[in-house]
Amino acid sequence: MKRREAILLGAIGCLLLLFIGAYAIRSVFVKPLKDLQSQIAALRDKLRQNKDDQRAYFSAEQYLKDVAPRLFGREADTATAEAGKMLTDQIVRLGLQESQFSRMPVGPRRLRGAQEVGWSVQGEGPLAKVLDLIFVLEQTPQVHRLENLVFSAGDAPGRIKARFRYLTLVVEVAGAKPKADLKPKFTLDSPQRRLYDVIVQRDLLRPYSPRATTETAAAGPASPLDVLRVVSLSNWGGTPEVAVCDTNSMKISSFKAGDTLAGGQIVMVDYRTLPMPGQPGLFSNSRVILKVGTNFWAVEHGQPLSAKYPLAPEQLPTELRGVSVNYEPHHN
Repeated sequence: MKRREAILLGAIGCLLLLFIGAYAIRSVFVKPLKDLQSQIAALRDKLRQNKDDQRAYFSAEQYLKDVAPRLFGREADTATAEAGKMLTDQIVRLGLQESQFSRMPVGPRRLRGAQEVGWSVQGEGPLAKVLDLIFVLEQTPQVHRLENLVFSAGDAPGRIKARFRYLTLVVEVAGAKPKADLKPKFTLDSPQRRLYDVIVQRDLLRPYSPRATTETAAAGPASPLDVLRVVSLSNWGGTPEVAVCDTNSMKISSFKAGDTLAGGQIVMVDYRTLPMPGQPGLFSNSRVILKVGTNFWAVEHGQPLSAKYPLAPEQLPTELRGVSVNYEPHHN
């Protein structure tokens, strides 16, 4: 081998040894060091996330402790009862007739970390007083939400029908403060209430009253059932009760399942939310179902007994689906 070739092979050998040595150093020292640095960075990120989660937890816990005094109760039954009592007290305090407002419990509905309970309310009264009720309920200091608010014209000038849901939360908070004596931020004497006055002044919900004609005057007296109106379909202790008001004498009579009413026998009170007959854009939350002969008829809450209508088999609640019905379409 020539000297030049030996030098070249020696140089190549040195380069190979250099590369092998560098790779060995990288494998033994550099790569574990980089892996260690990556692990340290990941642990730092995880520690930072844990600190953020811990900070958020304590912040949420403190918020719940601050909110706890504004709850109706820490158990679903207690909160429902307290909210129902508050609704009844406000209806009576504002001069509305309690018998004309039905209240049905809603929930409990489980949420993440809480339960939602409340009441579905519908009733009728003077426009100004119903607006007072809505304003007062909106201003209640307890944790609440007023939703599904619907107004419709009442059966007389100056009166409206209202339907809404009043919902609240039940949260179990350890170490919560005792319930405070809460006061609303605004009252009926506050300027904020005056913003509602334009609705009363313009009487926006006045029902249309067609001018009486000679034919109408000669048509004879109305049906006696026209003056009897279903004003309440309450359910207390699992027993439905039908309250009917004579609009002439303003006397209210109560009926239960099995009693005779409007030429039929009361079968049950149906609490499904269904479209109003002839008014698919409006919904009714309850109705009394009567059995007249072999047919079933219904009267919606707030309607006169003369507005009863027959139920087709597919309209019947589940409890009555198996009963034989001789359905005949009703024509006015």
